[in-house]
Amino acid sequence: MDQDQFFKHLMHLFLREFFDLFFPQWLDRFDFSRVEWLDQEIFPDPPRGEKRVVDVLAKLPTIPADPPRPHEPRNSVALIHIECESGDHISEFRERMYDYYHDFMKRSGMDVLPIAIFLNGQGIDSYQRRVWERKPLQFEYDYVGLPALNGERYLHGCNLLGVAWSCVMHMARDKRPEAAAEAMTMIEASDLTAEQKMALMDFIQGYSDMDESQHRDLLQLLKDPKRERAMHFRKTWSQEARDEGRQEGRLEGRLGIVKQLVCAKFPQLSEETIKNRLENLPPERLDEIGVQLLTATSPKELGFEE
Repeated sequence: MDQDQFFKHLMHLFLREFFDLFFPQWLDRFDFSRVEWLDQEIFPDPPRGEKRVVDVLAKLPTIPADPPRPHEPRNSVALIHIECESGDHISEFRERMYDYYHDFMKRSGMDVLPIAIFLNGQGIDSYQRRVWERKPLQFEYDYVGLPALNGERYLHGCNLLGVAWSCVMHMARDKRPEAAAEAMTMIEASDLTAEQKMALMDFIQGYSDMDESQHRDLLQLLKDPKRERAMHFRKTWSQEARDEGRQEGRLEGRLGIVKQLVCAKFPQLSEETIKNRLENLPPERLDEIGVQLLTATSPKELGFEE
């Protein structure tokens, strides 16, 4: 999983915690229990004429204040757009953030709240277009830059997303293994789901700013009896994930074989029709179709329309 996908996965698991951590003033303005994820859609990127999949795009119902706040969203829902940027081309990124904002707003008719995650501090950045002394365009977005924040402050906070992200924030290098071990211990002992715990531990393991010797120090620290539960959890969950992956791989293989056999026997059916039909079947039904193919004389016998 690449960095963009990893941050997207974390946002799907911890969107409310993200706002609680960095934008607590907005926390009571959205109904996070009714989030709708839209970030699989592909949107144009006008300056380069390309198409991109946005990092995170969520549709959230808004909670109006009584009395209403100034500039309440026009609709009862708003779009939250979050992009994670790891490159150095910040000028291009600013323009892209504006392009996305403009496109999302025009397509949806909803208000859009844009947020960036990148590598310097926390605040508000902007994209401007100027013509001599005039400024016909001024676009602002909030940003969170993890490496410039105080890691020790977030490590000892109550928000477990912040506890995990503290490992990529500013911190003395000699303190990083101890901090990572402490963070993993806190996460294992929490009441998060197993998936949430593993996502945060994977982030610490994969993204902490530690060299190879420091990673070895971290493993040694996790062997301490006070912390070994975190190490045991990681091993157990990783094994379960590998087992599940193998099962999914075997199922994918069976699906591919049956699809090829159906295509070969009944070429009048399109591959797309066969694929869509087989993907919705339980594994045992795939096995039944494989046997029925030996004697079937028409697609209808397998449950396909001719």
